[in-house]
Amino acid sequence: MNKGLYTAATALILNKRRMSVTTNNLANVNTNSFKKDVVVSESFPQLLLSKINSPTDIKNLKEFNGVKVEKDGNIYDLSIDSGYFRVKTPIGTSYNRELKFTIDENGYLRTFYRDKDDNLKTNGENYVLGKNGPIKVDSEEIEIDNNGNIYSSGKLIDNIVTFVPPNVLGATSAGVTLDRNYINFSQGDIVETGNNLDFALKGDGFFKVYTGDGIMYTRDGSFSLNDRGELVTSEGYFVIGQYGSIVLEGDNFSINENGEILQNGEVIDRLDIIDIENKESLRKQGNNLYKIADNAEAKEVAFNGQVIQGALESSNIDTIKEMVNMITLLRNYEASQKVIKMQDELLGKVANDLGKV
Repeated sequence: MNKGLYTAATALILNKRRMSVTTNNLANVNTNSFKKDVVVSESFPQLLLSKINSPTDIKNLKEFNGVKVEKDGNIYDLSIDSGYFRVKTPIGTSYNRELKFTIDENGYLRTFYRDKDDNLKTNGENYVLGKNGPIKVDSEEIEIDNNGNIYSSGKLIDNIVTFVPPNVLGATSAGVTLDRNYINFSQGDIVETGNNLDFALKGDGFFKVYTGDGIMYTRDGSFSLNDRGELVTSEGYFVIGQYGSIVLEGDNFSINENGEILQNGEVIDRLDIIDIENKESLRKQGNNLYKIADNAEAKEVAFNGQVIQGALESSNIDTIKEMVNMITLLRNYEASQKVIKMQDELLGKVANDLGKV
């Protein structure tokens, strides 16, 4: 395999995907409550390179000097100069000499990312492997000794270091790939409309909407009344209240910051507004609707923000930043094209000229 050619090709594919997401963000800059999509990438697993027929020079083998461990809160940062840490990814096992991980809610050692509130998240992340497979511990406090042995609750759980045969030269990656799309749920600007049927949410939260596919969530509060006086979205889906669908007698009503609906001086219903802890499990369904992923369950919590009547939330797209990002992606795409052209020319010279020497 020509590593240079393959690496450049994977960069082209990833940049094409990033460009598609960026253009979609720009196309929705004027869409109410639209949330920016961000492409998260990762390198392909680090694979081992081995000599096949050449003799192994034992003198060049590095001496194992132990595992260096640093701990920052719930994050463990490990490094070694000989041997490897193994991580199980969806596309293979990766071999690394530096590793950062945390402990998930089930006790597994896993890689992580941070959400917009700087919270550690392990959903969809990779498992750290030991001698016996994915490493699972009994508590959040673990000890890792100089030899890579992991202790939890005073018991030896596993060893995190893998030593390879002496004919292994090292590890290499074959480029980058798409990891996932991340939805940036940061607040958009609040714009006054003067329409009593427009509602904006200030703070983290979602309106609950009933569709033909069940309950979904939205932050787009551009509602209206159908011919039966029920509060519905622009697509005709029912907005859920405390007692089911919300029925109003005309648009002469008010809503307080807690979502209580007042008509003729009395509270007649309340918007069912919630926040979701595991927002990373939300999937866009079109029309500003979100649905929890099939393999997850929504962790609904109380809404602590404010409801503002007569206003809408704008998108959280920064047009200038997206345009700069688009130009950068174009330059990266052109650079990858040039690398592929150079590799192709080099292979041509090898095929046509090497035999003449």
